[in-house]
Amino acid sequence: MSVKQKEKPILEVKDLVAEFTTAAGRLRILDGIDFSLFPAEILALVGETGCGKSVTAKSIMNLLAEQVCKRRGKVMMDGVNLLDLSKKQMRSYLGRRISMIFQNPIASINPVFTLGEQIRRLVRIHMAGEITRVKSELGCTTAAAIDRLAAANLEKVGLTDVDQLMRAYAHQISGGMAQRYRIATAVLGNPDVLIADEATSALDVTVQAHILRLLKRLSAEKNTAIIFITHDLGIAAQLCQQVAVMYSGRIVEVAPTAELFKNPLHPYTRGLLKAVPQLSRKTGLEHIPGTIPDLRNPPSGCRFHPRCRQAMERCRRLRPPLVETKSHQVCCHLYDAGNKEAAWAKS
Repeated sequence: MSVKQKEKPILEVKDLVAEFTTAAGRLRILDGIDFSLFPAEILALVGETGCGKSVTAKSIMNLLAEQVCKRRGKVMMDGVNLLDLSKKQMRSYLGRRISMIFQNPIASINPVFTLGEQIRRLVRIHMAGEITRVKSELGCTTAAAIDRLAAANLEKVGLTDVDQLMRAYAHQISGGMAQRYRIATAVLGNPDVLIADEATSALDVTVQAHILRLLKRLSAEKNTAIIFITHDLGIAAQLCQQVAVMYSGRIVEVAPTAELFKNPLHPYTRGLLKAVPQLSRKTGLEHIPGTIPDLRNPPSGCRFHPRCRQAMERCRRLRPPLVETKSHQVCCHLYDAGNKEAAWAKS
């Protein structure tokens, strides 16, 4: 879903479903995800833990084993459905066209090779033109040019003592260093689409601010589109132009960031925003009652209805339709034709 219509999306996700095989049966973790991503756009994908944000990212990247996860729908890039590609075919997209910063950075780094060996390999693959340029400018060997480019990319993300870092293994560095290292490797190939899964969660606030500036610059200068997965609405407001709110495997609202914070439409979005601390707030924080549903037996109709103070009978029976306003897209029965007046009066 997207409210932006003027240009062609770089990535389109249409009716994405992901079902996992477990001892308890099949779990539908994603239940019809739809959104579009445009060049140079930073889209926040937000929601509670367990709503399917990371599964969405891994489904797009074709990183889920087919033996345990069956996906269907479309993830379109350049007219190609990435879901139809084999693991081997997908390799031509990874790094160059689409890349990902993982939520658990240390686990995503190969433990048997040094950090230097791994980033040098990526420089050789993705920066052939830059290697030639550095060799020409400095009159150095290929190996020296690769080292120079590797070090420069590590320094861009705020890493210091790069020579020692290149000799280290994953278990010898902190979580924050690992996160910055993975960001550096993810952007080496200047991908058209970058998926950042909780990319700043392991960082202190100073380094976090540096990384957010880096992502903004990457988007502006390289025209890179970014899907920024986070549970932190403050970071989403600071970084992203567009926000997609996710609940229990479905996207329930999409809007430009400023508009969503100013005028949230879906009851779940309102609940999330009311739970965010604000200095200007005169009343205490509110909370969303209840817990996220068990996907082994999800609620019928709207999956949010057991926790929604505005739930109606139809919410319990029918899946809400997508309703488009001037600036929002929202999946909620409050905005059905014939119920708009009631919806706006309650908002």
